[in-house]
Amino acid sequence: MRQFYSLDLLAISASLGCVPLMFLRALPTDNQWYVLAFILAFALFFIPSKFRNYLMIFAVFILSFLWSTAYSKQYLTNTITYIDKTLLVKAKVDGLNTRYLLADSSPYFIKFTLLEIDNHPLDFELPISVYWDQSQTPLAGQIWQLTLKTRVVHSYLNEGGFDSQRFAIANRNLLSAKVLKANLVSDKINIRQTVVNQATSYINLFSYRDILLALAFGDRTQLDDDNRNIMLQTGVAHLMAISGMHILLVFMICSFTVKIALFLLPQRLIYYGIPIVIGWFGAFCYAWLTGFNPPALRAILALSVWIYLRYYNYQLSAWQKINRIIAILLLFDPLMILSESFWLSCYAVISLIFLFEWIPLPRFMQHKKRWYLVRLLHLQLGLMLLLLPIQLLIFHGISMASLLTNLIAIPIISFCTFPAILLALLYTIVDCFYIALWFWFIAEQSLEWLFYCLKQLNYGWLTVCSNLYLLSISGWLLIFVLRTGCWRRFFITLLVLWIILISPLFKQQDYSWRLDMLDVGHGLAVVLHNGKSAILYDTGAKWEKSSAMQRIIIPFLQWHNLDVQGIIISHQHNDHIGGLTELQKYYPNAWLMSSSSKLNNHYHCITGNTITWDRLTLQVLWPDKLVDYAQNEDSCVLQISDGNFKLLLTGDLERNQEYQLVAKYHNKLASTFLQIPHHASNTSSSYTFINHVAPRLSFASTSRYNPWKLPSYKSIARYRELDLDFLITAKSGQISLFFNKHDWTLKTMRGEISPRWYHDWFGSLPIYE
Repeated sequence: MRQFYSLDLLAISASLGCVPLMFLRALPTDNQWYVLAFILAFALFFIPSKFRNYLMIFAVFILSFLWSTAYSKQYLTNTITYIDKTLLVKAKVDGLNTRYLLADSSPYFIKFTLLEIDNHPLDFELPISVYWDQSQTPLAGQIWQLTLKTRVVHSYLNEGGFDSQRFAIANRNLLSAKVLKANLVSDKINIRQTVVNQATSYINLFSYRDILLALAFGDRTQLDDDNRNIMLQTGVAHLMAISGMHILLVFMICSFTVKIALFLLPQRLIYYGIPIVIGWFGAFCYAWLTGFNPPALRAILALSVWIYLRYYNYQLSAWQKINRIIAILLLFDPLMILSESFWLSCYAVISLIFLFEWIPLPRFMQHKKRWYLVRLLHLQLGLMLLLLPIQLLIFHGISMASLLTNLIAIPIISFCTFPAILLALLYTIVDCFYIALWFWFIAEQSLEWLFYCLKQLNYGWLTVCSNLYLLSISGWLLIFVLRTGCWRRFFITLLVLWIILISPLFKQQDYSWRLDMLDVGHGLAVVLHNGKSAILYDTGAKWEKSSAMQRIIIPFLQWHNLDVQGIIISHQHNDHIGGLTELQKYYPNAWLMSSSSKLNNHYHCITGNTITWDRLTLQVLWPDKLVDYAQNEDSCVLQISDGNFKLLLTGDLERNQEYQLVAKYHNKLASTFLQIPHHASNTSSSYTFINHVAPRLSFASTSRYNPWKLPSYKSIARYRELDLDFLITAKSGQISLFFNKHDWTLKTMRGEISPRWYHDWFGSLPIYE
C-alpha cells in the first residue's frame, strides 16, 4: 500500500502535538498519562494494517503531546519542591554581570544555577533568579554558597495584561530568591565574563551604553526607560533584542569576510563549505556570548538545520524547511510553545515566505542596487500588513510611525551599528585599544543618529481594542483574494467572510453592567463599567520604576475600549492613589471624587452625597467630613445599587469606623457584595460589621508576597466562621462580576476566564486552603 503521509506531514503533526500546552487547564496526571500511552501502544500493535497510514500521523501527534506534557511536568516537579523555602545552596553564576565597573549599588537580579541544596548535589540543572543586594559582586563562572529565601514568579493576572507566569515557564525561570547570606567559594570567572569585563570598560564611556550592552551581550536589564519607550512607540524594539536577525547577520558577516579572504589562498586550499562553517561558528560564538538566551538558541538551531539540509542538497521548499525546523525546535524544548518571542519569530518567517512567494517584485527590481529602497519598502509594507494579527494579539496596538522608522533603523542597525559592535568586540578581545575604541564610538554615533530620527518621528502608539483583532487578518485575506482572483467566482463566500471579520464590532454585551476588581498586587483598583464607559474606584500603587496604572489598569481599559468618566479615590495612601496622575493624563475629562479637600474634586465624598451614573446609584456612607490628607479611617465608603443588587466599597476602612457605620446604618449596610476592608488585615472586618453587611460574596485585593502577610489569618477566619464566601486576587487573579436584571455571574482569571496549567498557584497556599 502506498503511504500517503510524508515527513512534512509528520512534522506538522509533531508541532500540533505541543499546541495543547497553551490551552490545557491542567497537565495530565500520572494515571492519565500512562493510560494514554497504553492506548497508543495498543493501537500500534492491534489496529489493522490498512489504517496504519492514518495511525502513524495520530501516533506522532500523541507522542508529541506525551513528550511535551512530561517535559513540562518534570520541570515543575524539579522546581515546586523548593518554592517558599529557606535553603542553603551552592550555586554557579550563569548570568553576565555588566554592572561590574559601575558605581551604582542598587539591587538587581542575576541568574544562578543551583549545584547543591543543603549539601546534597542535584542531578539536574535548576536555574534561579537571585535578587542581589550584597556588597560583593557576583561574576559569571564564580561559585557561591548562599542562604536563600526562595519565591516563585506569580503573575498579576488581568485581561489585556502581561502574563509573567507564562513568560517565566517558557524561559524556565520560574524560581527566584532573595539572598540572606553569601560566601564566595570559587572566584574563577568564565571567558564570557572576562570578555564583558574588557568590553564594559569601553561601553561605560558612552551615553547609549544600555543599547550597546543589549546588542553586544543580550543584556536588556539596564535599558533606559526613555529609550525603551521610544523604541516601543516607534516599532523598532525588535532590532535591539537578540533574535534570528542578529544571528543571521553574524553568519553573513563572517561568511562574507571568509569569502574575501579565500581570494588570497591558492585554489587547492579553497573549499566551498569553509565560509558556511566559519559563518556558523561565528554565529555560535555570538549566541554563546549572549548566554544562549531562548531567541538566540532557537536561531542557532534553525541555522544549523538549514546548513545541514543545504549540505546534503535536499531539494526542499522554504515551507518545508520552516515546517521541519519548527518541529525540531519544539522537540528540543516543548516549552517554547508558550513563548511569545517564539511565535513572533515563526510568524515573521512564515510571513516573509508568504510575501516573497505570493506578491514578489518584478525580476528587474529584485537585484539591482537602484531599486534597494523599493525592495525595502515592499518588505516593510508587506510585513506591517501580515504581522498585524500577532502584533495586536501580543502588544495590543501598533506604532503610528513603524513603517518609516524601520526604513531608517534597519539599514543603520544592520550595516553600521551591529557590524561596528562585532568588530569592537573582536578588537576588545585582542586588546587593540584605539581600534576597539574607534568602533565603539562608531556604534555610539550611529545610535545617536538613529535616536535623533526616532524622537522626531515618534507619533505615538495606537492602542487597538480586542474587537478589532479578528479584522486584522484582512491583510492575509486580501493578498490571497487578489493573487488567486477568487473574488470573481466566490464573491458571496468572501462577503460572508468579511461579515464574520467585522462581527465583533457589533457584538451585543450579555450584561447590563460589570464590576472588575483588578489583580494589582498590594493595592486596589475596581472598575465599574457598562461596556462603553467606566468609573474607577482607586488607581493602584506607583512603584519605583513603573506603576499598576501603566502595567495593568490602562491595558485593561484599552483592551475593553472603555472611556473613563469618573475616578473615586478612597484615601491618599500610595497603593490607592498612586496611579491618579497618570490616569488623568489618559482621561483628562474624568470627574474626581475623594474625601480630601486638597484634591481637585468635582464631587466630595461626604456622608449623604449621592451620584447617579448610568443604571447605578452611588451613595456615600463615610466619612462625615473632608480632611486635608485622607488616611485609612477617612476612606470613601460607597454603597452602589442597581435596584436589585448592592455593592459595598470600603477602601482601607478600620475597625472603629466599621463600628460607627453599624451604629449609624444598622441593617441598611446589608449588601450583596463586599470589598473586604483594608486588604483583609486584622484591623478590619469585625464580626459586627460583616454580620450586618452579610454579603453573598466578598473579595480582597492583595499580592502573594507582601511584607504585611495579608490577608490576615484572623480576618479570613472570621469570614469562614460566618460561612461567607470570599475571593482574594492573589489567588484568583482578576475578579469579574457580570450583572443582569435579576441575576449575576462570577468569573475569575484563574478560574473561568483563562484557566491554564501555567496560571496555577505553585507552591504551598495554607492561608487559602
